[in-house]
Formats: sequence, structure tokens, C-alpha cells
Amino acid sequence: MISHSQIYRARASLATHYYADQADDYYSRDGSAATWQGEGARRLGAVGEIDPARFKAMLQGDFGRNVTAGRSIRKDAKARAALDLTFGAPKSITLQALIGGDERLIHANDQAVATALAYVEQHLTMGRRKENGKSRVEQTGNLIIAKFRHETARPTEDAAPDPHLHVHALLMNLTQRADGNWVSLSNETIFKLLRVTDAIYQAELERNVRALGYAVRHEKNHIELAHITREQIEFFSKRSAGITAELTARGTTRDNAPHALRQGINLAHRQEKTQAFSRTELHQQWREAATAIGMQFNQARHDAERQAPEAQEASADLVAQASLDWSIQHLAERESVMPLADLLHSAIRHAGGHTDITAIQAAIQGRVASGALIQEAPHYSSTQDKEAQPMTREGWAAEVTRLAGLNQDTALQLVDDAIAQGRLLMESPRYATRKAHEAESRILATEHAGRGAWQSTINAADAENALDTLLTPGQGEAVMLITAGSDQVAGIQGLAGTGKSFALQNAQSILHEQGHTMTALAPYGNMVRNLRDEGIPANTIASILAAADKRPFLDSLGPTSVVVIDEAGVVPVRQMDKLLALIQPTGAKVVLLGDTAQTKAIEAGRAFAMLQEHGMKTVLMGDIQRQRTARLRQAVELAATGRASRSLPLLDAIRVLPDEFTTDEHGRKTRDSSTRYEAIATTYTGLTATEQANTIVVTGTNASRNEINQRIHALLGLEGKGRPCQLLTRHDTTRAERSVARFYTAGDIVIPERDYKCGLKRGELYRVTGSTRHDRISVMPVQTESATRQPIEIIPKTMSKLSVYHLNEAELSVGDHVRITRNDARHDLVNGQLAKVVAIDAVSVTLETQGRHVHLPTDQPLNMDYAYATTAHSAQGLTCDRVLYNAESFSRTTAQDTYYVSISRERHDVTVFTDDAEKLPAKVDRQTYKGLAHDLQPAAAKVFSREENEPSVLTLPAESELEVD
Repeated sequence: MISHSQIYRARASLATHYYADQADDYYSRDGSAATWQGEGARRLGAVGEIDPARFKAMLQGDFGRNVTAGRSIRKDAKARAALDLTFGAPKSITLQALIGGDERLIHANDQAVATALAYVEQHLTMGRRKENGKSRVEQTGNLIIAKFRHETARPTEDAAPDPHLHVHALLMNLTQRADGNWVSLSNETIFKLLRVTDAIYQAELERNVRALGYAVRHEKNHIELAHITREQIEFFSKRSAGITAELTARGTTRDNAPHALRQGINLAHRQEKTQAFSRTELHQQWREAATAIGMQFNQARHDAERQAPEAQEASADLVAQASLDWSIQHLAERESVMPLADLLHSAIRHAGGHTDITAIQAAIQGRVASGALIQEAPHYSSTQDKEAQPMTREGWAAEVTRLAGLNQDTALQLVDDAIAQGRLLMESPRYATRKAHEAESRILATEHAGRGAWQSTINAADAENALDTLLTPGQGEAVMLITAGSDQVAGIQGLAGTGKSFALQNAQSILHEQGHTMTALAPYGNMVRNLRDEGIPANTIASILAAADKRPFLDSLGPTSVVVIDEAGVVPVRQMDKLLALIQPTGAKVVLLGDTAQTKAIEAGRAFAMLQEHGMKTVLMGDIQRQRTARLRQAVELAATGRASRSLPLLDAIRVLPDEFTTDEHGRKTRDSSTRYEAIATTYTGLTATEQANTIVVTGTNASRNEINQRIHALLGLEGKGRPCQLLTRHDTTRAERSVARFYTAGDIVIPERDYKCGLKRGELYRVTGSTRHDRISVMPVQTESATRQPIEIIPKTMSKLSVYHLNEAELSVGDHVRITRNDARHDLVNGQLAKVVAIDAVSVTLETQGRHVHLPTDQPLNMDYAYATTAHSAQGLTCDRVLYNAESFSRTTAQDTYYVSISRERHDVTVFTDDAEKLPAKVDRQTYKGLAHDLQPAAAKVFSREENEPSVLTLPAESELEVD
């Protein structure tokens, strides 16, 4: 795995000592432990073994008299000297090489590092120069790389350091342009494609290791040698073991401990490398330790011979095609638009060293040529104006024409010159599948065909007369659209807190009076429960689409039926396509009710927004009622209309609690957010019980949610008063990942969603015990695990209906508030339902929820979690009196949609907790992009747009129309 850090000139002497001192390297005698690489190094005569004096001079900016440096190279001590890419070999390879004595593995790792660096040099190396104060870059294709191989990890206290084979590759901050000038290195592209570089390294390493006769197993994102166990690997991680021991002493584990606690202990255990142990002493200690735990390094040959015979080695091209298939399936589940870097990274990882990046790139181009993949037209970004959005060549020419009044041919020539000179740089291409484009087209075509096609028997005047007098204007328009609108597919853009439920109840009443019916579909079980509580028949979308017999649902529909799809903004293209295809032939009307500004679908596409963008009849329900003050209503309206940062001053309070940082000797910073998490928990627990019941704590990530939940549990005085229980947390994987054995870890819990012939029963829990072959895993039923019971071997790629969970241990105490995390028909519980623990003993936990008691056995894992804090995605649809919002400026989850959801839940009060008030406005204004295949071919969707004189798209309130307190 690759990590990175910056080296600065001011630390040249220290860095030289750290990197170039090879006293800890047993194999330095062969001259391969410290070597130069790169065309740039060759041009400077830096070839072969590294001279520490010359290395130090380069770090200080002295590259020799023949180097003509451009003006972009800084000369001060704070200037960047080099970028350190550190390649860490898997631990089992380290153990077999350094203790088992197989030097071939060291050279196999060196070769994998060299291959990855060659990719960086050939494809990612950019030189930077300045002209008139503005930066521009060009691809140079040459690097000066100093590689240092080290063998030991940082020691812990007085113990000998553990074996850890790793290579520091220092990319000097210098590269040569085509005109011969040497300029500073631009790191942006290297960082953007670092995951691809890491995938190349790991794939090449796997190929080399297999070629030496070793069998390997996959552990998530890396390989390990099959004959070395996870327990043996952990034994040779003393610093890791010390951290685990200290966590255990504090009554917690790595999985359950707050991040801040783990990080603090981690830093406390970190020490500088020392040379207190001689090479002979070190190896002797390693060998004695390996013998003591029964390691058999010659077992590798026997394991390889026993390894199940693989299919005959396929050609690199066939492997590339199969790996690309898997990559597309994996990525396209979550995003319709796939960047090249993501395609490459996923395909290389999946290939496992049986092909190379060149073959995969060729496979991608083959798919584009065949039409299976749609490639976006080339886009170019300005290297001089970072704020400008990337545009096509024609787009830039149009901009030149607009600004300078030049004709098109002259403008195009200027753009071509800018591209050639590096002032415009081509962006990495993006792709979408033809299948995704066709699904989007079917959705648009269905809506287009239904315009004016629903002939309601309800007279518009009668419907208007039947409107409840308490309806707001927006609610009234929504009810009229549902009851009397003529389009078979129509939309309601309902802002948060505008009374959607009340509008639906009024619409249902009018429909029933006129002999019509209304039913609702929603993405999640708790939404369905809420709709039913309001008297509206409802089902989950998944239950309808997954039903083997859809006739009961279809038989209930007809030309006098209205189907409302609630929270339509989180319905992905895949489901929307199937829903419309299912409902449209019945003649029923479909009304999509949602809010495009709130959180998006987890799966690919933005179906509801796409329909609005292409002319679907849509009314705005924008009269916010939830917030009780004009000031908070204005804040929510600003957030809903893309002006989130302007709403911040209108909120009740913004508490700034900066994170603490620690810095290691390489300048790497570690963040500690515990002060802010503690403040949130303290604020929550300082409320009365009634106030707590009407307060939601919202945060961006599951990690921060877990830490805040743990703190609240403790501050409520519940710690140590309950019983430890095993809770299940869904493993966030795609269907493609669930089809591959290496994405399962021993201890994972698998729940089949249907019966399988191999013996797996729907809804039962099975614990993963291991991987028997590269394509299969073994599982044991959780309730009947015993020494005499034989595991069941399954092939995941043949089983498409598996859910996978991680086990976490947490204390449940009487008084804890919990959230159900999986539908449980046996106990009439739905995903997202809230409950309170009212009793717990050695065999069961009793929950109070919706006026009834539910008893759940504790002898098996429970699908629940603490309910004090929630993510913004899970908070959507909730209403409360007060919100405590953890808005982290450094988190990718802080964006316009999550901010809008978070501040729009409350009626009375919202408090924002942040680490950086200056950075927060830009973060909450950031728009999250949920792409469409039509985004890559925008002209293809124009056929579905309405005529200019047809009313369609809603009008959002202007700033002048917003209320001011």
C-alpha cells in the first residue's frame, strides 16, 4: 500500500540521515537498497547506487551546474524538496523474505515498485512554470527518483523493531521541459491517480509472487502469502499489539474505540527508529519468535502444491476484458458516470496481476469503439484560472468569441494554441454505459409519452372547491396536480418542512370522493410506516419490484389510480426505470414527490432531477412551515436554493471547536476531533429527557456518528450498567464486490435474502469462517456453530442475494435509545424504526417501540445501533424540535445537500458545531454531483424537452421574496 508525505528543504539534513542511512538494511550489500530511477535522474548522471552527499545536495536544491532552473523553482528553506511515496509490502511477504530468508521476494517487491513508478513517470509527470504570475503545466515524462529500501518498523519501547519491508521513493521536485529548462514538479495528477499507481504496484507484486511459486490469499485491498496466518502477522506487529493491549485495558477494542482514543494511543506508542539492536541480534530475535509461534516458512511449497488447480491461464487480453466487466459492474451500481481513474483502479485490482494496465486501457477503448461504453468529449481545464469549469474545445472557443468578439475559426486556433502550450490541460475522460443511457432514455420517453395522456374524470373546478382551506398555495397546487393534472407522469418539488403529508391526505380525500384510489411507494421502511400512520396505503419500492408475483399490485391499478412515489429524489435510475415500466401500462398516474436539493440516491443516477431538467410538469411546494421563526425559514430556503453559505449567519449558534493536530518527523498531521464530539455529547446530555426525545444529532460520517453515540451513552450514565451485545453493521459493498470471495473476512456475518440449494436459508445468520479457494468461502450457521458441525462452502459469484454485515460489540443498557437497522417481519420492525431499551438480561433485550414491547434474543447478533446521532442521509424525512449538527470542514460529506437536510429538520433551534468557521461556507456551498449518461451526450436528451410555451419546470423563490426576520 502507498502512503505519501512532503519533504521540505529545511529538513534536508534530517531526511538524508533517515533515508540514506542503510545500517538497518541487511541486503544493502548487493547495492540495490538505495538506487536512482527515472529518465530525469539519468539525464543528470544519477544512475545506480545513491551517493548520500549528492542526495542531500538535491534535497537542498543543488542539482549541478548544468541544470537551468525555471522561475517556478523556489529557493527558500520552506520550498518542497521531494514527494515521498512509501510502498509498504504486505506483512507476510516481509516475514517470508526477512525471516524465512527468501531474498527473491525482496527483489519481487523492488520490481513491483519500479513498475509502478515507471507508470507515474510516463503518464503522470507534469512540469510547472509561471508566465506573468500565472501557472501553466506541461507533461514532461521524466523524474528524478531516489529509492530507499528499509526493513524495519518503528520500535515499541525497549523491544526490537518488527520486520517491515518498505520502499521510500522520493520524487525530487524537479523535471525537465521539452525546451530543456528544469522546472518544479506538479503533484496534482500524481495525487489524483495515486490509487491507480497503488493498484499497479499490488498487481505487479502479486504477479511476481505467484511466479515464484507462492500461493496467495486476498485480504480486502491487498494480498498475503497463503501459508502465513493473520494471527502470525499480528504477532509481528508489536506496536499494533501494544495499542490493542492498551485498548483492552481500557475496556474497548480497535473496532469499538473512539478514533481519538485510538489515535492518541497510536501516537504514544510511536518512537523514532533506533539502531540499538545489531543486525545479527535482530534476525536472531525474529527467528526465535517465529519458531516460538510455530511458523513453518518451508510450508509455502506444500501449500502451493495443495492449492486447488486453477483454470488454464487466460491471455492478458481476456483477463483485461473480464476485469473491465467487473469494474464497470462495480462502479456503475453507484455512479452512472465513471472517471477513467476509477475504471483503471478497479479493473487492475480485480485482475490480480494476470494482466497489465496497457491491456485494460485497450479494452476500454474497444468498448468505446463498440458502443458499449460512452466516452465524454474531451474537456480541458485552465491551468491559469482554477475557478473556471472544464469545457470542450468548442466550449472554450465560444467563450473566446464571447469575450473577444473573434470569429469561430480564429477562436478555435487560439484554443488549439493554448492546448499545445499547456495553458489548457485535457481532463481525464469519463465514461458511462450504453445500458445506463438506454435506461435514462426509457424514463424520459415514458414521461414524454404521458404528457396530456391522463384523462382525469375529476373536474378541476370541483377539485379546487374541495381544497382544504388550511392548505398553503404550494400545497394547493400539489393537490391540484395530483387530482386534476393531465400528465400521466408529473412531479412535486417539495422543500423540507412544507407539509407534504397534509397535502397528500387532502389529495387522497378528493380522489376517494370521486371514485379514484391513491397508493404510495417509498424507498425505506420507516417512510412507509409514516405514510400508513397518516392513512395512506404504502409499500416499499423494493418489495414491489422484488415480488415474484406482481399481479396483486398491478390488479389494484387502473386509469383511476394515482401512485405517489415519495422521496423520489433518492430513487435511483434503475428502480425508476422499472417502476415506470411496471405502472405505465396500467394507465395509472404517477406523481413523483421529492426534493432534488436533499441527499441523492445511493445507487446510480438522479432520475427525479433528470425528469425535471427535461420538462416534466412540476409544481413547487415551497411554503416552509416547519420552522417556527422567519429567520430559520429563510435559512432553510437559502440552503434549498443553492445559497447555503448565506444561511449560516441566520442559524441560532455556530460553535467553533478546532481539531488538535500532531505532526510526525515527515510533517504528516493526524487530526483529533474528540473535543468537538465531547461538546456535542455534553450539550445533548445537558437537555431534559423530554428535550432529548425531540433532538437529533446529525453528522456526516459513520465514524463520527459512532464516536458521538459512544460519548452520549457514557455521559447519560449508562456505561457499565448494561450488557455487551453483538450488533450488526451493514458492510457497504456493491453487488460486484459481494460476488468475489476476497471481499469477505473471517467473522463477517452473511444473511441470504432467499433460500439456496447449498443449504443457506433466507433470513438466517451465517458466520464466515474462511476462504477455501480463490472463488469460494466457508460459512457456519450462527445459532448452530459447534466443533462437530461442518462448514458450508459457497461460491459468492453464483449468489446474488446476499447481505453482508460486520460484527461490533457495544453495551446496551436500560434507557438506551436505539434504531433498528434491518426489516424484521417476525417482530414487526422496520429499518430505521426507533425504540428504547426497557429491560436486558443474559438471554434477551426488551424494546419499547410505538406503544408495544418487543423481546429479542441476545444469543445472536442484533440489527440495531444507538439512535442518539444519525447521518444526514438517515435524517432525511425526520422532524424534531432541535438539531445539533456536526459540520466538519474537512469531510467530503459536508456539502450543500447534507447541510440543507441537517438544518431543516428542526422546528425551533439548530446549533452547528464545526472545526473551522472560515472554511465552512465554501464547504456547505459545494454541490455533490450525481451523474447521468445523458450528461456525457447532452444533445441526446433535447428531444424530450417541452416546447417553450409549455409550462413545466418550477420557479424557485428569488432572494427578494425570502422572509427577513
